[in-house]
Amino acid sequence: MMYKLAILKGDKESSSVIDRALGIIKSSVNDSTAFEVTELPFGVNAVLSFNEPLPNQTLRELKNYDGILVGALNQEVGTDSLLSVQESLVALRKYLNITLACKAVQISDNNVDASPLKNQIVRDTDFIIVQSAKRANDQVDGNISVDDFAQDTITYEQCEVEQVITAGFERAMNRKRAVTIVTPFDSFYTSKIWALTAEKIAKIYPDVVVAPKWVDQILNEESQKITGLPETVPVSMKNNSGQMLYQLPQINVDDKNLMMTAGEGTAKLILKECFKHYDNLQKIGV
Repeated sequence: MMYKLAILKGDKESSSVIDRALGIIKSSVNDSTAFEVTELPFGVNAVLSFNEPLPNQTLRELKNYDGILVGALNQEVGTDSLLSVQESLVALRKYLNITLACKAVQISDNNVDASPLKNQIVRDTDFIIVQSAKRANDQVDGNISVDDFAQDTITYEQCEVEQVITAGFERAMNRKRAVTIVTPFDSFYTSKIWALTAEKIAKIYPDVVVAPKWVDQILNEESQKITGLPETVPVSMKNNSGQMLYQLPQINVDDKNLMMTAGEGTAKLILKECFKHYDNLQKIGV
């Protein structure tokens, strides 16, 4: 079965990372008929050709792909478009109706000294953050700003909560079978529906431990503080149709080793999640 991957490079700084990732994927997926890559206009390159960072022709094409790999957008360019280059990332996620966002947080033995935590605490760090993509999509139900008062509101439906928690359990079943539910400390009622939903879904996965933990404003950036390393693994996102979106982090292009690591991390994520290829990773040095 052919797996079709669309490439949205964004700007030239992300090209090296994407090229490295594609090289690894092609080395692992030996059957050329199983993998097809197509580059589509996006970001700075699209502005130069279409005066739009996210052209309509790109959006029309995206529905034909199983996965989409989008590069970082580290620069802005002048355009008459209604969308800025950065805003096009939010528009892309909205158009694809992204519902889930996942990020892997890992640290190797070679990098434990980079963490501000003690070695014995941070060693073997390897977990996945699974969250609703609503905030990433900037979809708010109420957005009020009047004089000296402002309010942002996000409403969760039961089915949305179930989808996120089920995704966490599914990933845990192939790992250490542990799930932690994390919600903001000041959102008591929101926390309650997440906890009750997790308790219900846990009965379907009897071998997975659910450990609710209420903490104050856990953000994705905290994972970088744990490892002490710049983020090199892309965020993977998914919609209800099963279509995947992989968004590269912003990377210092002057650090070639970091760019190589980001490319390897991207390839590993795509191979594991989409091709279910585990055996060849070590063979090709990833």
